[in-house]
Amino acid sequence: MTEVGGWKSRGHGQQPAVEGVVCHHTAGWNDRHVVVHGRPGLDGPLSHFWLQHTGRIWVVAAGRCWHNAPSTSGHHMNSTSIGIEAENDGHTPWPDVQLDAYHALCAELAREFGLPASRVCGHKEVNRQKVDPHSLNMTSFRSRVAALIKTPGTPNKQEQEDDVPEVISLGAGEDQAVPAGGEAAVKWHTEYADDPPGHAEDGVAVLAKDSRWCIVDGLLKVRGLKPGTEIDVAWSRYSRDGKQFEDDAWRLSLRADVNGRVESSVGGQFALNTKNQLRLRIINPSKDPAVVERVTMAKISLFNR
Repeated sequence: MTEVGGWKSRGHGQQPAVEGVVCHHTAGWNDRHVVVHGRPGLDGPLSHFWLQHTGRIWVVAAGRCWHNAPSTSGHHMNSTSIGIEAENDGHTPWPDVQLDAYHALCAELAREFGLPASRVCGHKEVNRQKVDPHSLNMTSFRSRVAALIKTPGTPNKQEQEDDVPEVISLGAGEDQAVPAGGEAAVKWHTEYADDPPGHAEDGVAVLAKDSRWCIVDGLLKVRGLKPGTEIDVAWSRYSRDGKQFEDDAWRLSLRADVNGRVESSVGGQFALNTKNQLRLRIINPSKDPAVVERVTMAKISLFNR
């Protein structure tokens, strides 16, 4: 557990009572600063805890937080409950290590304040306008919390830090040209998650600090081709300095549809180490230039081997 500086005095006045716990997702990535400081129209702190996707728990505030209003439960108002904001965009599957930490934190809070597991609720259960935390069955969630209240202890998965993937989620924020008879490496303009940093400053490469096994998944969109034109898409390994092409770890040929578009997943599994960098290349052998659309995205999980 990590303390955010100033947490003991942070809040909208003192917390009058703790009669419940409200579980949220943040609807974004790398957004601890939003939970601490707020957003336009709503001053922070926005919850008492920020739960990172890695399972790391950050203590944000001791005072009252603006995390649930209007509430349909008197036990889960801002003045009567503790809020937990868990880092997630509202779509991505929950990492096991983060769920383990979520259960453990809720159980610890319930023990500390003498609450039954039934007082641990999802935001969607105590505010009809909300849908978070996404995809979690709160009945099953509470069952796990209840078991941990009776038998304190951290789940094994949280202790096995070497098994926790480093996740890099990237997006292309601008259209990018692919020359006729040439190729282009996708430049990533947006980092939804990059912890610890593994994304090069030039926006093109992904780097690994240790020997890794990569699992990549994403979406590629290309336009401007003639119907039926074939292009190749490759996750390619380069030398660490980016000057020397080494090989294509994964390569796929794709054919443009009747509208001259290619839309495809760009998945794969392969090795990457400290001697490599990783790029997503588009190879266009046709006589017409093409465009990689800005909505192109990729998620890369790096595991210890």
